[in-house]
Amino acid sequence: MAEDVVFSVVRHGQTLFNVLQKVQGWCDSPLTEQGIADARILGKKLASVSFEAAYSSDSGRAVATLGEVLRFNDAAPKPRSDQRLREWCYGDLEGESGIRLHDALAEGFGADLPMTELNGLMPEIADVLADHDRSGRSERFDAIEERLMSFFLEAGTAALDAGGGRVLVVTHAFVVKTLVYLYARDRVNERPKIENLSVTELRFDGDRFEIGGIGLTA
Repeated sequence: MAEDVVFSVVRHGQTLFNVLQKVQGWCDSPLTEQGIADARILGKKLASVSFEAAYSSDSGRAVATLGEVLRFNDAAPKPRSDQRLREWCYGDLEGESGIRLHDALAEGFGADLPMTELNGLMPEIADVLADHDRSGRSERFDAIEERLMSFFLEAGTAALDAGGGRVLVVTHAFVVKTLVYLYARDRVNERPKIENLSVTELRFDGDRFEIGGIGLTA
């Protein structure tokens, strides 16, 4: 009987835009020296883990992070990228100051809500951002959920067919928040902020998904 599949879902390493506090969804910036160093630290900790598959979003920062994490694993599977693992798209806020994103949310909700409250309002956040966007690129929550579930169902089923085990996924902060919201809504504030290189576990048994540890760090 096949084992369950456990996804180790990792947020990418620190990037230039993280340091500059710029909005970074579908736009991209390179890993900083700290981001590379931290990815290698995680890679050394995971060096003995047998991963059945390894994926990242197709954003450069996620691809680079996955490469650094896998470099110490002698039995590492071939890394693959998938655009379904991209961060939320923030439309015309992409590349702008994080203050502009903060202000757009405050305006949309009619109040400056704390992160602990926003974490329980993921669909509403997506709607506020889509309503604010003039570029037409921002996604509604159902579109985000659809692409993420398409990936995890496909990757999870493939891993189960191969006997189960662990699958490494490098993605983005709001993607992780979305997974927690969908499958452990009562735990959304267990880790209010998803840190760079933190690991969140998502288990799949062929029928359902279940969140394990959230935002685990060294």
